[in-house]
Amino acid sequence: MVRKIAVFFAFVAFFLLALMYFTPKANIYFAIEHELKKRDVIISNESVIDNGFSLELQNAELFFKSVKSADIQTLNVKIFGIYNSLSMSGIELSPTASSFLPLSIESAVISHSLFNPLNVSIYQVGEAGEVKGSFNLLDMALHIIFEPSELMLKEYKNSMREFNKSKEGEYTYDKSF
Repeated sequence: MVRKIAVFFAFVAFFLLALMYFTPKANIYFAIEHELKKRDVIISNESVIDNGFSLELQNAELFFKSVKSADIQTLNVKIFGIYNSLSMSGIELSPTASSFLPLSIESAVISHSLFNPLNVSIYQVGEAGEVKGSFNLLDMALHIIFEPSELMLKEYKNSMREFNKSKEGEYTYDKSF
């Protein structure tokens, strides 16, 4: 009996792994890209590579309302159902943002887990500092905890006014959509 249950779970695991591996991730990406275009978000000049369990984009240019917003060196999408993530590295923001914040972002990760289904987690590290946050899907509320770098504190004081400083010395930002 135990052997039959073990074989059943082995077949289920094999089926799920095969399903994830053979899913046409590039086609799904192009469908999402088409939907983003309706919202004036365009990703162009990217190389799309299907790595089996993930989809990787290299050297992507991000445009919002026809204005170049960022260059992204590597973007990796992992969709496992239980845990999904979007990891980016080598992000250079458009020079038009230089009056608001530093332009270089080392890495950023956006993730979602079925163990916490109502929240999307956000993590980013760059010249501006470290950002940890979450977006609540039910309330449509964004909560960010920001640890600014010395550069951000010295040269971008106007941008820092958008954050609230707590008693513990953390900078937070909250917004509902």
